[in-house]
Amino acid sequence: MESEREIVKSFHCFGVFKGVLLLLLALPLSAQEPGRDKLGHVRVAGVDVSGLPAEQARQRLEHRLALKLEQKLVLTDGVKRIGHKRRELGVKLAVEKMIALAKQGQKQVPLRFTVDPHEMRAALRPLEAKFSVPAREPRVIQSGTKIKIVAGQSARTLDVEATASRLAALLESKATTQTLPLVFSKKPPKRTIADLKGITGKLSHFEKAYNDGNPKRAHNIRVASSMLNGKVVPPGETFSLNEMLGERSHEHGYLTANVIANGKLAEGIGGGVSQVTGVLFNAVLLAGLPVTEYAAHSHPVAYLPVGRDATLAWNHIDLKFKNNTSAPLYIAYSAAGNKASATLYGAAVPGRKIGLSVDAKKLDDRHIVALLYRIIKRNGKVIKKEKIGTSDYKWQEDFSE
Repeated sequence: MESEREIVKSFHCFGVFKGVLLLLLALPLSAQEPGRDKLGHVRVAGVDVSGLPAEQARQRLEHRLALKLEQKLVLTDGVKRIGHKRRELGVKLAVEKMIALAKQGQKQVPLRFTVDPHEMRAALRPLEAKFSVPAREPRVIQSGTKIKIVAGQSARTLDVEATASRLAALLESKATTQTLPLVFSKKPPKRTIADLKGITGKLSHFEKAYNDGNPKRAHNIRVASSMLNGKVVPPGETFSLNEMLGERSHEHGYLTANVIANGKLAEGIGGGVSQVTGVLFNAVLLAGLPVTEYAAHSHPVAYLPVGRDATLAWNHIDLKFKNNTSAPLYIAYSAAGNKASATLYGAAVPGRKIGLSVDAKKLDDRHIVALLYRIIKRNGKVIKKEKIGTSDYKWQEDFSE
C-alpha cells in the first residue's frame, strides 16, 4: 500500500515539475534571464546608456537628443542661404536604428536621423518662389556709342521632389550635415544670342514724360512697358502691338483709368497704354521702318505734338509696323520715374538721319487735321520725304482733361 502511495506521489511531483518546466519555456527569454535586455557598455550619440534596458535607453535618447532637432541647417543654391530647423524639414531621431546598433555590440553609436518625405516636401514648396528665377532672354545693352549683345539665362525652378530625395539621403547617411544643396530644373530662354545676329547699332531713340502723379495711369504704363521691353521682330515680319500686349484687362494686371474715346474723356481699363503706343510710334518712324497701321486720338494729347500721337484699342485700333531690314529689330522700352523711353536696335545705316514734320490746320474750335511726314537724310542731304498719314481730331464741346 505504501508503495502505491509513493508511486502516486512521484507521478504528482513529476506533473508539477513538468508544468513548471512548460511555464518557463513559455516565458520570454528576457523574463528567464533578467539582465539579457540590458545594453552593454555603450554611448549613443554621446549619451551614456550603458546597462539600461532598451525602453529606458529609448526614453533617455529621445529626451537628451531632442535639441538636435531644433538646430538650424542651411539650404542654399550656392549664393542665397536660408536657415531651417531639422524638425521643420521633417527630420526625426532614428532611435530604433541607434538602439539596434547598440544591441549589436557597438561601443560608440553615432547620431542617426530619419526623414519624413511628406514633411520635407511641404517645407520645401514655399522656397520655390525664393529660389526660382525666370528665364532672361538675350538682350542688347548700350555703353556710350557702343552696343553689346548679352547672352540670355535659363529659367531655374526648384525641383522639390529631387531636392527632398537628395536631402533625405544626405541627412540619413551623415547626420552631421549642416549645408543642404538644393536641386533645380532648368529651361533655356526662347531665343539664343544667334537670334540677334546682324544687330550693329541704334536705329532710333524717343522718350516723353508722363504724369507719375496719376498712379493708375502710371501703373498701366509700367505694365505695358515691361511687356514690350526686350521684344524682337525678325526680318520681314510685321509687329502688332495689340497682339503683343494682349487684351487690357484686370486679369492681365491693368487698372481702370482715364482714356479718350469718341471725342470725350472717359474711364477705361488700361488707360495710359496709349502713351506707351505713342512713344513707340515715334521711335519706329525715326528708325525708318514702315508703319502699316496706326490711328491718332480723337483729341490732341498733351504729351505729344499734334499729328504724332497714336492710340490703341483691343480688336479695334492697332499699331503695326514692318521690319523691312535684313537684321532683327530689338525693342528696349522702359518706364521709370516719369519718363517713357523707347530705343530700337538693328542694322544701323551709316550717315542716315531721320526727322518728322507736321502740317496741321485748325478747321474750327474742335476740329484739327494734321499731316505727318518723314524726312530721310543721307550725309546731310534729303533723299526722301514721305507722307506717313493724316490725323483728324474731332472732339465734343464738353471735353476736359
